[in-house]
Amino acid sequence: MGNPVLQLGNSANWDLFYSTTVQAVSNNGESYTPIPTITVPTLLESNVIAVSVSCSYKKPTWYFGGFLNQRINLGLTVGGLPDSDAVQKRRLYLNRLTLIIFPKLVDSYAVTFDVPKWFQDVTFTLFEYTGTESDSTDDLVNQIINVDLPRIESKIDALPH
Repeated sequence: MGNPVLQLGNSANWDLFYSTTVQAVSNNGESYTPIPTITVPTLLESNVIAVSVSCSYKKPTWYFGGFLNQRINLGLTVGGLPDSDAVQKRRLYLNRLTLIIFPKLVDSYAVTFDVPKWFQDVTFTLFEYTGTESDSTDDLVNQIINVDLPRIESKIDALPH
């Protein structure tokens, strides 16, 4: 399999898939209970996504925005609990759109977002790539079938018998 060929620069190829804003619970205004892991309630089908993380209160030195975890169903049950552990964990950056291309292992998968424990609030936005996706190997095969092969056949047909 070759490299994916995508049209990432076209905004029409992206759909807003999920967005939420969560506030940490204040404990008497002196401390906060950390924001728990955010689970996206719908399965994703595209292995190409973009994620944005922001918070309203942040220090100028904060760059880390948390971790995005891809979870897949293996169809196994261990200890009475269904599987669905993170198979891919990706670091996210604060106030930056992060492009993530997961390996195409399954048709659909779940994602969870681990929020840094010091965030007092977080806005988490996930976009799914819906544009055409081809493969550089597929492109080469199509080139051979649609261009090179007809050209070779026409040259063979033109040979004197």
